[in-house]
Amino acid sequence: MKTGKEVIERALCLLGYAGVGSAGEAWDPALLKRAAAAVSQIYHDLSRLDKGGDTGLCSMDEEIKLSPETVNDVMPYGVAMLVAQSEGDWDSQALFSAIYSKKRCSAPRNKARIADVLPGGGQ
Repeated sequence: MKTGKEVIERALCLLGYAGVGSAGEAWDPALLKRAAAAVSQIYHDLSRLDKGGDTGLCSMDEEIKLSPETVNDVMPYGVAMLVAQSEGDWDSQALFSAIYSKKRCSAPRNKARIADVLPGGGQ
């Protein structure tokens, strides 16, 4: 996965929501809009850890500028969590919230930020 659109597709598949490919149905445009907002929120959250700053995501077709581990292993679970919340799917929201929290802790960190918090660093 490299784009926001791919993260959305993965998150919706994780949730088991019907979409393109299953009986030819397409995802509801309102659901896709909420999912795009979720991608932006999760991107902002993870970019502070991964890069130490946020340049924003302009389009869901744009390549996400985070580490591949973060995009593939962490983002879809955060997006699934927020989409489930917006849909009132509380069981899925709780499940993906727990998964996202654990995976977020394992996301690569900005090494300069870690070095700044070590005692005696640079003194």
